Amino acid sequence: MINRWILKIRSKIWFIPVLYGLIAFILSMLIISIDTFLSEEVQIYIPKVLLTDFDLAQTILSSLAAAIITMMTISFSTMMVVLSTYSSQYSPRTLQDFLNKKITLRVLGVFMGTFIYLIISLLFLKENIENSFVLSALIGVIISIFAVGFFIFFIHHVATFMQVSKLVNDVSNESINLIKELDNRVINDDRIRYEPVYMTENPALSIQVVASDTGYIQLVDTSALIRISKELDISIEMEKKIGEFVVRGNHVLTIYANKPLEDTSRIVEQVTIGSYRSMFQDVEFGIQKIVDIALKALSPGINDPNTAILCIKRLSVILSSISMSQMHTTYYHDEDDILRLTMKYSDFDELLYSSYYQIIYYGDGDQSILTAILESLCLLVESNIKIKRKVWRFANYLIDGFNKKELEFLDKKYINLKIDKLARLTEEDSRKLILK
Repeated sequence: MINRWILKIRSKIWFIPVLYGLIAFILSMLIISIDTFLSEEVQIYIPKVLLTDFDLAQTILSSLAAAIITMMTISFSTMMVVLSTYSSQYSPRTLQDFLNKKITLRVLGVFMGTFIYLIISLLFLKENIENSFVLSALIGVIISIFAVGFFIFFIHHVATFMQVSKLVNDVSNESINLIKELDNRVINDDRIRYEPVYMTENPALSIQVVASDTGYIQLVDTSALIRISKELDISIEMEKKIGEFVVRGNHVLTIYANKPLEDTSRIVEQVTIGSYRSMFQDVEFGIQKIVDIALKALSPGINDPNTAILCIKRLSVILSSISMSQMHTTYYHDEDDILRLTMKYSDFDELLYSSYYQIIYYGDGDQSILTAILESLCLLVESNIKIKRKVWRFANYLIDGFNKKELEFLDKKYINLKIDKLARLTEEDSRKLILK
């Protein structure tokens, strides 16, 4: 339940700005109350030089409000430029990476909160406190200085985040952290196995449960499903993987039970389906983002093979983490070793193919792309020798489908060096792949 709420909050860009605005509204009402009812009691603790009279406070607050509106306009314009660049040069799927960054949302929140404070303070700065000293202008100046600091930091953030290397590294690190999180959960929980353990007789009924909506599977609340399974004495098997697209009415999970169930809505509610993919539990979505950036870089309009090579290297890091993780079909048991939930994940062969097949197609004939992929395959084998046969089979697919007609002698020589290196690591015969 908590994870589902976190996912919903992360998908709402307005949440943090509205929260900051609410805090600013409460602060403005508090300061106005102090100025109106507790002015003399509070002023004895504040130096007179920091307090202002009614006319000066009105001038300061109105000037600051106009300045904050200007900074907000510049910030929103900058954001639109960034989003346009991300969509046209990187990938439309990377827009959320910028919008969901804490600094982006906090900058919007600080500007909105500052403006709300200044406007509310002006609204309640009435004639009945004229000629008395007020505190609202002092607080307005302080939070405006704070907003200026955030504005400067936001400009630095945008300049840094516009770099494609920063974006690729962030997506890669987020994917690796998610792999580690899933892996630690498996390692630290004795109830999670890779082979099912049955302590009860085989179930008599198999109940197919369909999707309640159309979209991508964003989240599966495993804890809730295990709790419900134990309560109803059933076993649940997910038929779809996280990140898969389903249509309303599609078969998404199967319930194994010994008696009919009156209502399965409580079970299907634990599978969150949305209109877009999310990296909350979806490792493959991170791979797709990096692949998209590589494909954009290889397009004739951009023609930036070095960015594609960077993406290939980061893909090898993600695949290396996956190869050493425990990400495959996972069986969740309860305290009595009764199977309660089965989750499915893509195997390494499928992920290896989905990571490179589009890059291979659109980079066909480009020697730098071929050598970069071969080098990344070498890195995979060096990190985990257990996958050497899978990697070698993929190398055969890679070389066989590559367009070799345009390659010159030196191109083939450099490619053959990479093939020899991969063959030594995988203990295979390089003569099968050597280019003549």
